[in-house]
Amino acid sequence: MEDLARIGRQRTVSDRSVHLYQDEVATDLLLDNVSADRVSLDRMSIDGTLTVRSCHVDELVVDHVETDALLVVNSRIGRLTIRNVPVGCEITITDSALGFLALHSCGQTRLERLRVEELVQVNALRGPIRISNTRVSSLTVRSQATGGRLGRPRVVVRGLRAREDITFDDLWLSAIEIDDVETPELTLQRVRLDEPLRANELRCSETVRVNGLVIPAEDSTISNSTVRGPVEVHNLGLCDSPDSNRTDATARLSLHNTTVMSLTSASDTASVISLHGSAVTGTLGLPSGGSRYSLDSSSSVGDMELAGEVFRNGTQVLSFLERSFTEVTAAALESVRSALARRNRNREVDELYYLARQREAAALPPLRRTIERGILGGVLGWGVRARNPARVLAVGVVLTGLVLHLAGAVRESGRDLTDVTSAGKSFVLALALWLNVGTGMPSELKTAAWSALAVSFTAAGMLFTTLIVGIVIRKLVR
Repeated sequence: MEDLARIGRQRTVSDRSVHLYQDEVATDLLLDNVSADRVSLDRMSIDGTLTVRSCHVDELVVDHVETDALLVVNSRIGRLTIRNVPVGCEITITDSALGFLALHSCGQTRLERLRVEELVQVNALRGPIRISNTRVSSLTVRSQATGGRLGRPRVVVRGLRAREDITFDDLWLSAIEIDDVETPELTLQRVRLDEPLRANELRCSETVRVNGLVIPAEDSTISNSTVRGPVEVHNLGLCDSPDSNRTDATARLSLHNTTVMSLTSASDTASVISLHGSAVTGTLGLPSGGSRYSLDSSSSVGDMELAGEVFRNGTQVLSFLERSFTEVTAAALESVRSALARRNRNREVDELYYLARQREAAALPPLRRTIERGILGGVLGWGVRARNPARVLAVGVVLTGLVLHLAGAVRESGRDLTDVTSAGKSFVLALALWLNVGTGMPSELKTAAWSALAVSFTAAGMLFTTLIVGIVIRKLVR
């Protein structure tokens, strides 16, 4: 330690500690195999690179040191603090074990293959930071002191394992890239990005919080990720870009091939959370403010918060879906239907099922669309809506009775169309034909043509009555 202290004229040596203060070194400074309690380099000027190699130091402080580059490699340091180095100084810390790491007002920084027992704290960014293949207890990147001609810093995090949490707070960055990161909690708070957010293979065991994230118009994405807890998105905003000609001023965050336990979104301005090939295994919360969801056909939602919503008819269903989703799709209908099924609201489940099948049929070729929407849906009600076949049956009975009365099938000679008795007989006969009561045909109508017509009415009536009775019994049993 005495040899180390002789480097500077301003020095303090105490036992196994040394403090170098306001000194100039005309060459590179190498600390090699140094073992000490505390080493402090304060307001020094080094004409070259400051290298800390294979050292074992309880506390190392580098404060206001002017150097071309700072390298810490293959060392064990209890507390490492680096403050106020020049913007052009590249800091590299690699292959080391640290107890605590604090970086304040530093330029370009690279952290590789580190083991940090406690917190990694980065404040007042003045340059890009890259973290890779590192294990920490927690990571906090907060605030920055750069912009304008210096450009905004870029944060790249790859292969990071955190035992507690990762937090990005109060930042205006060029971009954030997250790849192969594992942490219980991830927080993006008051972060503004010039480029879309890119997160890939993110694994969170507890929660992801996004609060006050401001992103450009292009889709920001979270891909191939798993969140075993809730994802909370609040106040997702859009950057003000004078060069953008987009008329859709909507902030968009997309989840691709991602599984989350629950998802909630609330925003004062227009924002969309999109799910592409993703799954919400728990509850999808109702969006509030200007926030909406978008689901593609390959996404699924286990349950959905309904907040006392009632779906007695199609208008109420569509109104709810238009408030919650960007468009009414089969996936959105199925999400609400499954949520109602979980609550045993079976009448509303049938309503959602009917609407979903009708919308699916609308995408078919013209012939199949006519058959399925018109006959299976409009006439038979897809087997869940009894009023459709009941209406068709009632209309069929009325029309048949009217035709029989006009044709004079059961009208006696000498009676005109205004005769109430003849009209009543015609409608009773029509009802008997459709409902297969078995009254038989009048003697005047016992011809082959009338018999064929009667059989047709009876067959159609059996279909409708059986369907109506089956739907009603199903509803009663449930």
